[in-house]
Amino acid sequence: MAFKIVTTSKANRDIINSFEYYKDVAGKRVANSFFRDFKFTVSKLRKVTYYQKIHNDFHRLPLKVFPFIIIYKIEKDKEIIKIFRVFHTSQNPEKYP
Repeated sequence: MAFKIVTTSKANRDIINSFEYYKDVAGKRVANSFFRDFKFTVSKLRKVTYYQKIHNDFHRLPLKVFPFIIIYKIEKDKEIIKIFRVFHTSQNPEKYP
């Protein structure tokens, strides 16, 4: 069964900021490629939910191409996967939720 994917406002901000950064620094083609990589990774998450657990009930899943990880939690009773953050891997892990 596929879970519904929900993103928090912080995760949405992470995605938008990363997209804008790539657009400004490397161009729209690279920014679009980042967004496609994010969507591809989320589509994998819909099928297999239990990737690497980091602490408490949080899990992480790396993007395939870009150096980002998706931090998420599974709400099994509601059949929801909630994405809390989308982190560049060079960021301080203490900023994880």
